[in-house]
Amino acid sequence: MPALVPWRATPRGLRSVSEAARALGVHNDGRAKLALLIGAGVDQALGHRPGWTELLGKLSNDLVRHDHDPESFAEVAFDWPMEVAEAVRLTLGPDGFAANLYATLPPIPASQLAASPLAAPVTELVRAGIGVIVSLNYTDDLAVTLKLTLPPAISVRVIDPAELSAWPLGQLLEPPPGQLHVLKLHGSMPTMLGAVSAPSIVLDRSSYDTAMAPDTPYREILGRLFEDFTVLSVGVSWADVPLRDAAAQARRRLPVARPMHYAVRQRSGSGPRDWWEERALTASYGLRPLYYDDHHEVPDILTSIVSLAGPGGGPAPDDPLEEIAAWLDQVGDFESQLQSAWFAKHWLKVSNLVDRACEPSALNAHSWVAAARAERHLRHFIWFWLDPKERKAHRRAIWEKVAQAWDELPRSETETMWQAEQIAASLEWDAQPSSGMRDRVLLEFALGAFEIYGKDAQTHRVAAPWIRRLNGVRKCARNDSIAAHRIILASRVWASAARGGYLEAARDACWESMEAKIALDLVQGKLLRATRSRSPTPRNWRGSLRDHLWRECDHVRQLSRVAGCNRREAGAIVLASFLAPADQAESDLIAAYRRVRDLSGGNPEPTAAWSVIIGLIAVFVDRSQEKSVEKLIDPVGEWLIDRCGEIPIDAALVDVVTNNFATHWRGFHGQAGDLAPVIAERLLRGKL
Repeated sequence: MPALVPWRATPRGLRSVSEAARALGVHNDGRAKLALLIGAGVDQALGHRPGWTELLGKLSNDLVRHDHDPESFAEVAFDWPMEVAEAVRLTLGPDGFAANLYATLPPIPASQLAASPLAAPVTELVRAGIGVIVSLNYTDDLAVTLKLTLPPAISVRVIDPAELSAWPLGQLLEPPPGQLHVLKLHGSMPTMLGAVSAPSIVLDRSSYDTAMAPDTPYREILGRLFEDFTVLSVGVSWADVPLRDAAAQARRRLPVARPMHYAVRQRSGSGPRDWWEERALTASYGLRPLYYDDHHEVPDILTSIVSLAGPGGGPAPDDPLEEIAAWLDQVGDFESQLQSAWFAKHWLKVSNLVDRACEPSALNAHSWVAAARAERHLRHFIWFWLDPKERKAHRRAIWEKVAQAWDELPRSETETMWQAEQIAASLEWDAQPSSGMRDRVLLEFALGAFEIYGKDAQTHRVAAPWIRRLNGVRKCARNDSIAAHRIILASRVWASAARGGYLEAARDACWESMEAKIALDLVQGKLLRATRSRSPTPRNWRGSLRDHLWRECDHVRQLSRVAGCNRREAGAIVLASFLAPADQAESDLIAAYRRVRDLSGGNPEPTAAWSVIIGLIAVFVDRSQEKSVEKLIDPVGEWLIDRCGEIPIDAALVDVVTNNFATHWRGFHGQAGDLAPVIAERLLRGKL
């Protein structure tokens, strides 16, 4: 994981914000595929309500005063909240418990709630297309707020537990346009005392047991929520076991097709702890935290999601390079679907802007930093987009243009910018980003010398000075620093074939995208070597070898999902599909294609999409056992359209399929690699 933990500074955190925005922008009949899950933190922000432990303390106020040791009660309530609530209800009796609950959570005027900084961004999320909010809170504060802040065209329908069973699940989670459903899974406080009894509020052990009984829709609603929607949780602790179980069940049932989910969470203050928490939550529940430092940043996160989901899908290609570079950073990195879709249309324009920014007539410190910021994103996109020969030349030309422009800047400016100690510290857990993330930009641009020149980086006339600068950074850094580990790994990973020791080095460097790349390269190399020495296709190999390689491929799939590497994940799925039984392979590949399509708002990112399509072609070929490519073209094309629907294609993409994807995958399945360019060409000409 990139080491700057706050969401606004972490490329993967920023990418996660952009992917949540993607889900907000993916509409079906005017509805987003993003759903809100809200917990006590939202009520605390809107109306300064108590958290769960504080709520229990207030409910038992009279009891604790006689106990003379309130700290003991708070400790037990923190460790056993449902159980303490059960004990308090039993001690106070139903009427006393209800009276204390009502007194602790009195109604708050709507105008006061709407004045909260959180009210406006939640309102904008609903206006942008969210149709369902699942609330774990006991008050109707959010619903009351939205009824006041939303336009009259959007009505708010609050649905309590007693009413949930009256609705078909599809209608419950997908209301008609112009209506917002707020599902109160834990019940609602009444508007007057006397209308509440303990079982109507899911707070204590008994009420939880009742809510989760087999004949109630509680679990089914949560299960469908995590299977069908990208869930954005706000103010949720994730301490509820049923909540975690529902997310884990979706992960088990839909290992490939399940959407990712995002949780707005406060960082702990310990970078390594947050790193492991994120890895654990993502691996177990498909839940990626969006970390923040202070609570006042939560509205900023939600506002960013709304902003990125807006019309246009990115800056205009004629905008200043500084604005384009800032947007590229804002959506994360090269794995961002927003970034990839935008680059597919405008990469050449950005390349020209970078070139012009480095011309002597335009060059200054600000234009150079903008060029370097854009180059480090463009470099990765070009690798996946252009054919092998062209991409190598183009990447070198752009990087060298920016590298040589550095030497044209006044020495006083370059000495001011290149501060080795600051650059060495730019990836540390407690680092604060410099203006425009300059230190990180400088480090990542310099690492590009290794990425582009590989084993020749040390001696190449343009790259060598940057390698020397990196060596200076490494000398300033602590031996166990993230920057030092990354510089050492970069000097090796692009200079030689992948090897097992590099995986450990990537983990030491907290470089998860590199970890996924190395893992995929390793298993890809194993499968390619086995393919060259065996025939026929991998699907027909003996069971022990096939099963062992399939397990390795599936491990890389899971690792890539945790790392957020969509292209690596798609590559691992395709590799595994060559080894799996045809029916399982078809199911996994179609699930992968649907996910790629959903992530991209109907405009699939080509690297992942066409890798999956080639895997599907291999499935058809292996089933048919037809050897003639010519005889397979029409039936394969018709079958693909039936399985995938409309497959986006244009002339540039046909070239990419022919020169990149077909060439790469032909080594694993010759007929599929041969058919892919022909199918792409036929699709372009409308012949299928």
